[in-house]
Amino acid sequence: MKTDRFPVAELFDSIDGEGKRTGYMATFVRFAGCNLRCSYCDTAYAWTEADAREHLTEAELLDRIHAYPWKRITLTGGEPMLQPIEHLCRVLGDEGYEVNIETNGAVPLFASRPRGLFYTMDLKSPSSGEKGAMHLENLKLLGREDVVKFVVGSREDLLDMEQTLKEWEIPAKIYVSPVFGAIAPAELVEFVRTRGLAQVCVQVQLHKVIWDPDRRGV
Repeated sequence: MKTDRFPVAELFDSIDGEGKRTGYMATFVRFAGCNLRCSYCDTAYAWTEADAREHLTEAELLDRIHAYPWKRITLTGGEPMLQPIEHLCRVLGDEGYEVNIETNGAVPLFASRPRGLFYTMDLKSPSSGEKGAMHLENLKLLGREDVVKFVVGSREDLLDMEQTLKEWEIPAKIYVSPVFGAIAPAELVEFVRTRGLAQVCVQVQLHKVIWDPDRRGV
């Protein structure tokens, strides 16, 4: 077993607030450290590894995960793909966990997919300031079990999403969600309706509806 110490900003259980597991209970591990600085980031408290509240070995991290009853795991950040998590994912998959890696799309995905793993991958919009950082080769590694997420804050972002979907044949499930407070969810619905984007699922961040939008650990 690997003995790398993982910089962990948060470890908690809650509902999944977005994506294909919305509303289901899961255990969340938020790693500290990210290679992007998106304009609308709501987890700036996990930007650097210095933001970690604790550093855990793989064995310690597994013990903490096992303490929760849920067989759904979300590895997030920061950017989880900057951490040496492949072996961890393989262990969890062999134990029967369904592992969701929430990744920003700017880091290469695993060449070989561990059992029970799916990706929720961002494709950054122009208003994020990080559109040029996307590692588009990742799109070739995605499958029907995966999710591609567009977070949009303007009509320009919506048009950019539409153009991306024209340029790329993406087998993954497609979600679009609003930057909280920047654009009305109804505008997303209207755009999807009038542009005939049948493959796009409009979502809001459920945890920001249920709890205070700035609350952590939910």
